[in-house]
This record gives sequence, C-alpha cells and structure tokens, in this order.
Amino acid sequence: GKLPVFSNTESMIILEYMDQVWPHNPLFPPHPYHKALARFWLNYCDHHLSGGVRALFRSNEVEGRKKVIENIWEHLRVVEDQCFSKENKFFGGDSVNVLDLAFGSIIKYLTVLEDIFGVQILEEHKFPHLYSWFNIFKTQPIIAQNLPHQDQMVAFVESLREQILSSSS
Repeated sequence: GKLPVFSNTESMIILEYMDQVWPHNPLFPPHPYHKALARFWLNYCDHHLSGGVRALFRSNEVEGRKKVIENIWEHLRVVEDQCFSKENKFFGGDSVNVLDLAFGSIIKYLTVLEDIFGVQILEEHKFPHLYSWFNIFKTQPIIAQNLPHQDQMVAFVESLREQILSSSS
C-alpha cells in the first residue's frame, strides 16, 4: 500500500491550470519574480516538509519519531524565518494563494498526526508566525467550508496508517 500522492510536477500542472481557468481568483502572484518565489517555496514544501510528514506517518518507534519531528522542526524554522512579513496576513499578501494552500494542507496533516501520536509539533512559542497564520488560514470561509473535520481526519489517517503498516510488515 502506497499513499496516493501527486508529485510536485503534477501538482504544479493542476495549480497552473486552475490559475488559468479561474483568473478572477488567482493562486499565483502576477509578477514573474514573485511567481518564481512561489514555485521555489512550493518545491521546498514538497521536498522537505512533505517528506518529513510521510516519514512521521510511517514511524513506529518513539525514538525514530523524535528524530523525524526534529527534522520537521528544522524545515518549519526555515519557513517561519523566511516566509513571513509583518504587513502580510497570508503568504502572498491579503488573500489566500498557492503557498497558503500548500503549507495549509501540510500543517493540517501535521495536526492530525499530532493527535494520533499525542505530540505537539507546531508549537506556538517555537513558530509564532506559522501558528498564527494557520489559525487565520483555517478560519477563512472558503477553507473552513472545505477543510475536513479534525476527528474525521484523525480516524481516517489512523485507519489508513494501520492498513499500510500492517501490509508492509
């Protein structure tokens, strides 16, 4: 059993398609430089944070899990230090964009794994900007209406994790 996951290339194709089909709700910034930055951070999210989340999902031992969480913290620290400005509510300014969706989905999944493993990963005192941003992000009407309920996600991910881990042993 493998997790169905889109590659970075497939995700970019889908997101760029959506951006062109619904130009009245742009996901990518219009300026080429800012668009390139968005692509850089999408790649960072895909390669570093998604990989850490997958490793955490598959972790069986407490010690191994601690190392995976420390690795995730390193990458969250980079995002915390590099991606936020005081004047912006979201990654791209005043409205949700592609980076908010990418990081929001990863952090939502992290909150599910936090509940499953009884650990705190996105700690407010370690990552005040990310913590605050996520709490604002998840209350945006379009996000709140479509974000799966935490208890349902925990039950689904726990079940999926048990199936995958039992089939791989």
